[in-house]
Amino acid sequence: MRLSTLASFATLATLVLGAPPSGRSKMPPRQRDQGVPLGLLAKRDCGEGFQRVCYGPDSGTSQNLDPEDIQYVASYLRFQADGKETSPIWNMPSEFQCSEWSIEILGTGTVLALVKHINPRTNSGLSFNDLARTIDGRPDATDEQRAKSLWGGCKTNGGQLGVIVDLKDPAYNTTDYITKKMKPADLIVKLVRAKSPK
Repeated sequence: MRLSTLASFATLATLVLGAPPSGRSKMPPRQRDQGVPLGLLAKRDCGEGFQRVCYGPDSGTSQNLDPEDIQYVASYLRFQADGKETSPIWNMPSEFQCSEWSIEILGTGTVLALVKHINPRTNSGLSFNDLARTIDGRPDATDEQRAKSLWGGCKTNGGQLGVIVDLKDPAYNTTDYITKKMKPADLIVKLVRAKSPK
C-alpha cells in the first residue's frame, strides 16, 4: 500500500473519530469561561462523586455568586415543587453517559444551576424540594442543616454537591413515580457563574 494511501486513511480516521486527545481543552467556550476545573464541568464524563466541592477553596476558581441570586434559585425550585400543573420531580432517565443539564430559570442573575447524572444506569428522579434543600438547607434550616448545603459550605464561591434526599417527601410515593421506576439517587447539583448577556 502506498504511503499516500495510508496518509489518506489517517486523515479520514481523524475526521471520523476526532483528533487524539491533547493538552488543550475541547470544552465549549461557555464552560471554559466559568473558571471551574474542566474535569468538574465535563458534560458527559462520569466519575464525579457526592462529596461537596467548593470552587476556589477546594479546586478551580471562585464563581463570585450573588447571595440573593442563590436564594432566588432555591426559592424557584420550591415554587416548582408546589406547582399544581407541573411535576414536582426532576427526572434524568437512564442513559449511556453522565449528562449534565441546566435548570432553565429566568432572572437568576449571576447563577447558572446545573444537575448532573453520576450513574448513567439510574433512572434518577429527585424532587425539586430536595434540589432546593441541597442549595440552601431549607427556609427554616438549623445551623447544622444549612452547614451541609452548598450555600452553607461554599457561600458565594459556588460548587457542587450530591442531592440531599428526604425520603419522606410525598413526591417519591406517587403512582407516576413508582410506575416509571425512578430512584431518588445519583444526581449532583452545581452552582456556577452564568455567562453575562452581551
